[in-house]
Amino acid sequence: MKLRLQHICLVLAMAAIIVCLCYPLVQFIYTDNTAVTLTNFNTVDLNGNHHSSPWALGGLLIASGLCQLFVLLIAVFQNFALQKRGLIVTMLLLTGYYLVYLIFVFILRADVQATFPRWTSILPLVSLILTFMAFNAVRRTEAQIIASANNFRLRD
Repeated sequence: MKLRLQHICLVLAMAAIIVCLCYPLVQFIYTDNTAVTLTNFNTVDLNGNHHSSPWALGGLLIASGLCQLFVLLIAVFQNFALQKRGLIVTMLLLTGYYLVYLIFVFILRADVQATFPRWTSILPLVSLILTFMAFNAVRRTEAQIIASANNFRLRD
């Protein structure tokens, strides 16, 4: 198996998802000087109390990471149709992640004095872009293999 561009993109996308799972996403400071930090699995105030459980964020990231791992393992067999389907599912999961993220941000924004997004809130977008690049690389690789097979001629 040759190491191709889509493999590198998928490994980098999985690394971005793992980093995003480990760090907080955004911090809200309310008018009564309390601060709440939104992570992928819970919201925590400065005292360490857990207020709500946005488990859907973490679940969508874990599902997209597992889907990317599946696509990376399928790459060994060069099943391009299944790779493309898996990458489409991954892109849909990451898009759904941002929709759920926006819902949670708007829910927590009541009486907010200041909002401080962290650098990790952009990592799923980076993963989405890398997944799209991997999708295009799989399409290009499949087209190259088909073109080389069409040029193959049997000798008499």
